[in-house]
Amino acid sequence: MGGNAFGALLSATAFPRLPPPVYRALKSRIFPKLAELYAFVSVPIEAPEKQDHGDLDLLVCGPKPPYTTHVPHEIVKRALGAEHVIAMDGNRTSNYAVPIRRGEWEPFVGNAFVEEHKRELAGDGEIYYQVDVHVCLDKPEWDRILFFHSYGDLGMILGLITRNNGILWGEKGLKIPDPPNPPFELSDSFEEITRFLDLPLGPFYEGFKTKSNVFEWAASMKYFDSRKFQSTGTGFRKVKAERTMYAEFVEWVETTKPSSHPYNQLTREEKFDRIREDALVFFNKKKEFEDLAKSRMDKARLKEAFSGSRVRDWTGLGEYWKGVKLIMDEVRERLGGEQGLLQFLDDHTEDELKAVVLQVQSDLGIETRLPSDLQSLENLLEKTTLTTIVKEKVVNVDGKSSCDTLP
Repeated sequence: MGGNAFGALLSATAFPRLPPPVYRALKSRIFPKLAELYAFVSVPIEAPEKQDHGDLDLLVCGPKPPYTTHVPHEIVKRALGAEHVIAMDGNRTSNYAVPIRRGEWEPFVGNAFVEEHKRELAGDGEIYYQVDVHVCLDKPEWDRILFFHSYGDLGMILGLITRNNGILWGEKGLKIPDPPNPPFELSDSFEEITRFLDLPLGPFYEGFKTKSNVFEWAASMKYFDSRKFQSTGTGFRKVKAERTMYAEFVEWVETTKPSSHPYNQLTREEKFDRIREDALVFFNKKKEFEDLAKSRMDKARLKEAFSGSRVRDWTGLGEYWKGVKLIMDEVRERLGGEQGLLQFLDDHTEDELKAVVLQVQSDLGIETRLPSDLQSLENLLEKTTLTTIVKEKVVNVDGKSSCDTLP
């Protein structure tokens, strides 16, 4: 999960790729140590046919007593025998560098020489295992991440296929894109999601022997269509080069036979609409989705027809926003709140709403105010007129100035 996280501290050669028997031994050693600290510990199922491993990933949740909310990183570091740690607080991944003892690979046939070679490459002879520990929020999240990170890039592949069908499947569950609004959540239950997509869980838990088995299972997903499949373009994220299994799947799709699902005869937009409708019905979310859409439309409609700026212009209150708010609050009260306002807009014209606003303004005794620039001009004109009157009253008598008494 973390890749080579110690790049700023140790060289990349200090973390050798691990032969399968070494990896399995490390997993057997680390797993029980974390099980003493957490109620739930797991290692995502490795991708089939993998020749070696870069690090060991573990998922944990549920700290055991005496710890309640989290296990301190120093405690985990000590339990793992790590020399270095990149600690991340909260529900994130922390990276631990565990020293590889000299001769540790010797019990595994043919790997003693490999270990020595790796030490030579490291320069100072010190090499490490990278152990990544991801702390999950709770058991449901632990289950989801374990599923999505099993079999290498399978989770990314499932996400790619569903994106090709206009829905989004990730670690947090299945969603419907609803731009410009946030995606609409359908379910966070992977059991429900796989049932909707016609993906049998039996083969997943029994284990895939080859990558082709993984690809075939993923492509058995309902709605899959290799003819219209894409992995790049708008809405598709660029994938790192090291995701070789993902790239192999994209290449594999190009050689697969097209799916025969009826929706695959539709245009892309029609297919997306049908799948979205299927999903909303299956997960019993249709009414919730429609209510949410209506609520957004109602808010937009009110914002357009009954905004503070519009009421200010109707009432001529200029920058007197307190008065605008008083009038708007009273209009809402008289018409029965926002729902009453929406009903009024359905049954009446904008001019009739304006008439209600002006009546409320009159009833509240809130007077129209000149815009600030016009008010300033009016004040200037008054001052100029008064000055002129005063000057006209000034007369010169025998070369001396005097001023008549003003009426």
